[in-house]
Amino acid sequence: VAVVASVSACTFLQPAHHVTETSPRYDPAVSSRIRFLTGNGTKSTSFRPNSVCYRSAWENDPDAIEVDDGYLAAWKYSSHSVTIGMPSSPRSFMRVEGLNFKDMIKEYVVEAGKPLTISSNVQSSTGTVSYSCSPPAMTFTPVAGQDYDVFQDSNGRQCWLSARRIDGHGMDEPVKLSPASKCPEDDAVRATRPVKTGP
Repeated sequence: VAVVASVSACTFLQPAHHVTETSPRYDPAVSSRIRFLTGNGTKSTSFRPNSVCYRSAWENDPDAIEVDDGYLAAWKYSSHSVTIGMPSSPRSFMRVEGLNFKDMIKEYVVEAGKPLTISSNVQSSTGTVSYSCSPPAMTFTPVAGQDYDVFQDSNGRQCWLSARRIDGHGMDEPVKLSPASKCPEDDAVRATRPVKTGP
């Protein structure tokens, strides 16, 4: 059973933050939990379970799980977080009460011991200044019984994906991520491409 709540805004200019609490099946002997930071219209994040490769953001990827609420949700002045009972994040901006603007967190139970690939993009605009950054897709293999925060980090000029192992008691251990390779095209995709007949 899901529980839906709303986090009150400090002023009428702030977007509404909605939260759904769920209780999916979680067996720490064979599963891990991951919290992603994303947003509507400001951030986009996806991951491919059981994969060490990525597809272009412009390709249809039926194996990818979109963490944000999709393209149309960018026009909503709200965000919707989903929590499953993970330990609180050491980062205030990854806690429900500390979310910025239209940011959201979404928590997932994933299969442990199987790699997953993460892709992310951040974009923002203030007046005449716009910013966009898409770090390389990365992959790692979650360990059974462990909890992770995954988010896009930056220093103002560069951005990268970060993963941290957390436990709700102060642990904030960096997790090694590896660059993901581009997924090979399957026969169905190849068949849709026009055949080159000229030089």
